[in-house]
Amino acid sequence: MRICHVITKPELGGAQLTTLHILSRLPKDKYDVSVITSPKGMLGPEFSNLQRVKSYFLPFFTRPINPLYDIFAFIAIYYIYSRDRYFLVHTHSSKAGIIGRWAARVAKIPVIIHTVHGWSFNDYQPLILKKLYIFLEKVTARFTTKIICVSERDIETGLRYKIAPKDKFVFIKYGILLSEFRKGRKEADNLLQKKKELGIFNNDPIVGMISCLKPQKSPMDFIKASLEIYKRRPDVNFLLIGDGALKTKCKRLLSDTSLNGKFIFAGWRRDISSILDVLDVVVLTSKWEGMPISIIEAFCKGCPVVATDVGGTSELVKDGVTGYLTRPGSYKEIAGKVLRILEDRACFSKMKEEASLSIDDSFGVGRMVKEIEELYCNTKRTSL
Repeated sequence: MRICHVITKPELGGAQLTTLHILSRLPKDKYDVSVITSPKGMLGPEFSNLQRVKSYFLPFFTRPINPLYDIFAFIAIYYIYSRDRYFLVHTHSSKAGIIGRWAARVAKIPVIIHTVHGWSFNDYQPLILKKLYIFLEKVTARFTTKIICVSERDIETGLRYKIAPKDKFVFIKYGILLSEFRKGRKEADNLLQKKKELGIFNNDPIVGMISCLKPQKSPMDFIKASLEIYKRRPDVNFLLIGDGALKTKCKRLLSDTSLNGKFIFAGWRRDISSILDVLDVVVLTSKWEGMPISIIEAFCKGCPVVATDVGGTSELVKDGVTGYLTRPGSYKEIAGKVLRILEDRACFSKMKEEASLSIDDSFGVGRMVKEIEELYCNTKRTSL
């Protein structure tokens, strides 16, 4: 089966990591696999070095809407589809999902699959823009064979907005490299070294967030919550792992606070498993989500999580058991929940244990790829 995956930008995120896992693990004796993406992004080398996978990098394949670039991208993708004669196209996320699926439609690709890593529309958009995205999703869904959602809530949202009938949706949750995150906590000397590497030279509690610095993740709410925590617990360290468009705004906000010495921007890191070893509480301040991989990774390490109740977050975080759920934008509520965890040692220990127990083998990459492969085979049978 000749397959092509399409994803807009190979940055360090859940959609991109999931796509990499699929591309690298599909058995190459059964599938001829290609991928189309942008050349810009931290995971670019990983996409270009995939074994027995043909990679196409389009310089005008960008995330922001750009009519001229989007037309060029459509033409180039259509040309690749037509020349390589794929049987199945699998698109990921919003921009690639629209352009990639319409190009597949014009190229008469037999099977078109799309994964929703969080819908393109949300309540924070201007109403006219939200309606435009809903309209585009509805029209494009008509000729999409199957729509994969990574959370049950995304399926509910798709049905509520009548994007597609129920039988077109498939739930396949994310999988991660469990072996990497289930490694035992490092020795005290190694933990101390990791803290020093991050710029932390004390043994005080560390509260961290791992996130792209973009409006969806609302990183400035994490800074505001950190300031509230600091007022009551000046011994707490704060760590923000990630980079993105809001970095300058975040640093400007931070410069107006008294947190400068206790708040560290670490940028993008590839040692997330080791960093989670030194964190006490993980925070996620998203305004909207699909299924946050950072929470799955944190739970693997036994880290309680305080997160906003959006997307599939509530399918991971059991409120009051493995962490706490809060309202999006309510940074004071986030601060209060983090303080509750830090100040109640018995609760903290219990949450750590429950968090670790909440991640079983069903969150593994192998299960995820197996379910996707089964979907490919089923769609092939029904399309012939």
